[in-house]
Amino acid sequence: MKWLMCMSVVALLGGCDSSKQELDSTKTTLNSVTAERDDLKTKNATLQQQLDAARAELAKAKTPPAATAAVTPPATAKTATDAKHPAAADKSKHHKS
Repeated sequence: MKWLMCMSVVALLGGCDSSKQELDSTKTTLNSVTAERDDLKTKNATLQQQLDAARAELAKAKTPPAATAAVTPPATAKTATDAKHPAAADKSKHHKS
């Protein structure tokens, strides 16, 4: 009976040894995955900041500056006749009816 109990204890201790190796392996994997996750979070935050900056720059580029719009004079309208025959356009302006 004592012999059977001793064999049971040895078998249990032997079984725990493989569980300990598996536990250590799992801890190592967990540490590696945690470090990779932290690195990806950092990269994600950096890329998010770059994206926000690019969006702000794009919005700024799409918005026309107010000073330029106020300084630019309106274009004068010319008729098709004025473009083809500038001399005729001048005569019609000075012609009295």
